[in-house]
Amino acid sequence: MVSPKATRMLPSAVVKYHLTLRQLQEESISPLIIISCAAGLIAVFLSHLFPQTWQGALLGLTLMLTPLLTWALREHSYLAGIWLLFASWLGCALAMALWLPGTAATGLLALPVALAALFIDVRAGFLAGLGASLLLPAMAYAFPNNATARNWGVAWAIIWGIFLLAWLSSRPTQTAIHWSWESYDQARKQLELARERQVELSQITQDLARDNEQMARLNQLLGAARRAAEVAERSKAEFAANVSHELRTPLNMIIGFSEMILQAPHTYSSNLPPALLADLEVIHRNSQHLSSLIDDVLDLSRIEAGQMALARERVTISEIIEAARVAVQPLFKSKGLYLQAEVDGDLPPVFCDRTRIREVVLNLLSNAGRFTEQGGVHIHAWRDRNEILISVADTGPGIAPADKDRIFQPFEQLDSSIRRRYGGSGLGLAISKSFVELHGGRMWLTSQVGQGTTFFLSLPIDPPAASEADVARWLSADWEYQQRTHRSAPPTSPPQPRLVVV
Repeated sequence: MVSPKATRMLPSAVVKYHLTLRQLQEESISPLIIISCAAGLIAVFLSHLFPQTWQGALLGLTLMLTPLLTWALREHSYLAGIWLLFASWLGCALAMALWLPGTAATGLLALPVALAALFIDVRAGFLAGLGASLLLPAMAYAFPNNATARNWGVAWAIIWGIFLLAWLSSRPTQTAIHWSWESYDQARKQLELARERQVELSQITQDLARDNEQMARLNQLLGAARRAAEVAERSKAEFAANVSHELRTPLNMIIGFSEMILQAPHTYSSNLPPALLADLEVIHRNSQHLSSLIDDVLDLSRIEAGQMALARERVTISEIIEAARVAVQPLFKSKGLYLQAEVDGDLPPVFCDRTRIREVVLNLLSNAGRFTEQGGVHIHAWRDRNEILISVADTGPGIAPADKDRIFQPFEQLDSSIRRRYGGSGLGLAISKSFVELHGGRMWLTSQVGQGTTFFLSLPIDPPAASEADVARWLSADWEYQQRTHRSAPPTSPPQPRLVVV
């Protein structure tokens, strides 16, 4: 019979529960056999108390021989042996109740019931008690003159009382067995889970060791690459400075002498031929162009190195636009183009570098004038919340969508014919975009091929507040630096030397 507690266990635990209970029952049967044999010997010695001597002898022999048969059957069929012992005890109890009327022999009927409940299961004990309870009324009916049979009610109470005691006494043992196997199953599951987690932890530890080794190697390679990049950056800055110095000295002399000759040719005591003056004008113009190109290269180098300083002040945008418009007006007049400026009247002063923003606007206007053959350019400035927006729209050839990103790259022009036709180095827009971004603004464009191009730039009216979140979110005033006292546990291998070519 499967107990309610056992049914709550897993199938394997239920089997182990019954096997353990059966093992305890088999181990306890040996003292029971000894007690039964001892009771048989006592019955033989006291056989003179029975009405007939042979009755006591038969009862004693039954109590001695049946346990021996039970012991022999124990190895083959435990249940067959225990049921045989139950039958012999029940028969002996009935025989004593009939042969010794008026004695306490009726209470012996409870012993087989206790035997079945303790050594088989509770259900067998209940069936045995029910069978014994039915035999008592039958004995009273069959032997009406027997005093023991007439007191079957008392015997009935003894039988069921013993059954209840046997059932209650077996529950702690069954509960202990149930708890032990349930705990064993849970412990086994936890052990398997712990082994799985241990395998996962071991794998993770190995992965972390490999990652740590790889990270150490990458950090060393990154340090070497950073040092090489710093050397290259310094070399580039030194090269730009040296080139600037070496080129500016002769250029300044060329520009100065050519300008002096053009402005005061009479200082040479004779009139210079017009052809010579025209050649000197070409020399002066190209020298100034080369000087501006050197300035652009130096500005780009400073921007990339983060060394471009801005002299910010409160500036009126209308003044900057007017100064740039006046500077490029001759170019537009020479090509017959219009130049319209529209500035909203409620624009507040902007905190910016006057010179750099004027260079940006001047560059956009000069580019628009150089690339536009018909029509003209319209420049507009207005306020959008906390920003000032400036747009420069031309009626030029336009820019293809695929070239919009390239146009802001240094030394980039759409094709070589533009350089031959309009000139330029391709640095103007890259530098202008960098100047605007240094002010915390943006520069972008919209264009359609054949319909012109519009460049936009935005400038914050007030300087952006210094944000501490970028750094402060990683730091805490409560943190305390602690020096590491031991090396990292994962093994590390020395990185292989690498050659960085710059």
